[in-house]
Amino acid sequence: MPEAKKFVANMELSSMLNRMKALLGSEFAALLGRADVPQAAFARLAGVTARQVNNWCRGRATVPRWAATLALLLAEISPEQLAIRLEEASFAWHEVLGVAPDADAATARRAMTHLASAYHPDSGGDAAQMARINAACQTARSRGDQ
Repeated sequence: MPEAKKFVANMELSSMLNRMKALLGSEFAALLGRADVPQAAFARLAGVTARQVNNWCRGRATVPRWAATLALLLAEISPEQLAIRLEEASFAWHEVLGVAPDADAATARRAMTHLASAYHPDSGGDAAQMARINAACQTARSRGDQ
């Protein structure tokens, strides 16, 4: 997709999210109910505390747009299906490392070193994540050798 089309798509998504009405706590609770997702499960999935989700549901705090969007998505598909889609998602080497597609091997190596400090199994990370980081760095090295 050309950059101009990506920019337009991103602007449309941003505009759509900005136009989205703020949800009342009861509406957010109803969305979670429709999705058959308990507050605690939503909190684990979203990476927030269960207390925060409870505050959203009771109207004690404003429901963020991203949380409302996630609740709508969960109403469409189950958390298990969402997890499967995430597992099936594939990312290019530069997306894994967080560098530009035309980055050189040295830049990829610096990014890999930074990610390794956070995701290495000896530092409490996951071996599968480290394997993806290593594979991405290897791809960047092979591109640099050409």
